[in-house]
Amino acid sequence: MKKQACIVGIILVVAAAAAVIYFGDFDGGGLIDTFDNEGRYDSTVLDNMGVIYTNQSDIVMWNDGYSESDSCPWGFIHNGLDYFFFNNSDVIAAAPGLVEDIELGYVANGTVYKVAVHIRFNSTITIEYGFEGFSTDVAIRAQQAAMIDVEIGDWVAKGDQIGRFNRPTEYDHVHFSVYLNDAICPRLVMGEDDYNEIMSLIQSFQPTWELCYP
Repeated sequence: MKKQACIVGIILVVAAAAAVIYFGDFDGGGLIDTFDNEGRYDSTVLDNMGVIYTNQSDIVMWNDGYSESDSCPWGFIHNGLDYFFFNNSDVIAAAPGLVEDIELGYVANGTVYKVAVHIRFNSTITIEYGFEGFSTDVAIRAQQAAMIDVEIGDWVAKGDQIGRFNRPTEYDHVHFSVYLNDAICPRLVMGEDDYNEIMSLIQSFQPTWELCYP
């Protein structure tokens, strides 16, 4: 019963979001997007976002999905998906866009380094690829930064390589988030085939888990 209620909640969240979210502005005759991608792709709506790995064999394990409360298998709020890659695996773009920023910093009170690639899809949606490692060593963070293949100002297509993953400890991962102002469940912008692909990956590790929990 609890699982059924959770699934119903996810469906309601997806349905509500689909009814109210648009990715641009209205201009008399219809929907436009104010973000200028110079004709590279249709930025009006994101509905075919993919995964960030090339092969499922690149993934070591699956521990955390997206959750808006602690009513989830991992027991805490989590604003994205954690991909635990094997060392030196390729990380690819889930959607097209413009590389707006590459952030070097620390999270978790300075105990985890972060090399975050921020890519803008349109005027309202950005995607973050956060390469996170459990180390305070700036040299290790610099090594991960050197393994990033894009630069600020680059345009990427879906499937283009963002970089390679450095995994000095078993806890290191790519924290992947989709932002529409605040973080949203990635399912809202995924294509059906890509959603089925990531669910196949998740359930190969965690057979009863969902991608997102309300």
